[in-house]
Amino acid sequence: MIKKIIALIAITLFAKAWNLYPTYPNYLKKRASLIKYFYFKAQTPQKIVALSFDDGPNKHTKEIMQVLNYYNAPATFFLIGKNIKKNSYKLYQNPLFSVGMHTFNHDNFDKISPKKIDQDFAKNIATFNKNHLNTSFFRPAYGVVNSSIVKNLKTHNIKAILWSNDTFDWDKKRRSFKRVVNNLKSGDIILMHDHATKPAELANLIEDIKAKGFKIVSLEELMRYKSSSPF
Repeated sequence: MIKKIIALIAITLFAKAWNLYPTYPNYLKKRASLIKYFYFKAQTPQKIVALSFDDGPNKHTKEIMQVLNYYNAPATFFLIGKNIKKNSYKLYQNPLFSVGMHTFNHDNFDKISPKKIDQDFAKNIATFNKNHLNTSFFRPAYGVVNSSIVKNLKTHNIKAILWSNDTFDWDKKRRSFKRVVNNLKSGDIILMHDHATKPAELANLIEDIKAKGFKIVSLEELMRYKSSSPF
């Protein structure tokens, strides 16, 4: 019961943070001058998409990986620095998988100072290096876009990755894998979370993606193409 209450509180806080923005597209339009520094999807006519998972590593990560392994489906995992343990790197040694940073504490970078953002980047990079996790990818928590993030992207030579097709797997009211498949477009980056997407849902999603004639590729392969505008 206690675990369920804690999980409910966490989801509620996440939803409140997300709902700071009336709609995400409107939020991005207000930061249009910074959009060029963030990768949303590939400009390509090829029917290829990439899978991504946020908020790991956690106790659900291995189950997600087992499904990906079964279907030989590549994916990129965006890790929260404070979740990384001594042997976490062993999870991601499979060549199907790559990793990216997802802040150290999952803070909303629109709600903390530029100095604290700098410190978060530095601490996260140090944690990744210490734990043998190599990456040049970063995804801001809550999809935040601001000038302090851009400054750090340039300073540390990091590529910022967002998404173009969201499962909303963490939100009971909005989560829909069917909508993701129905709206699938060439070059999409699909957003999921280790702790929220169930293995059976992931298996069905992969099968539905393939049934529509799309190929799941690594984020690295997708990024050979220019980023497409989110508008």
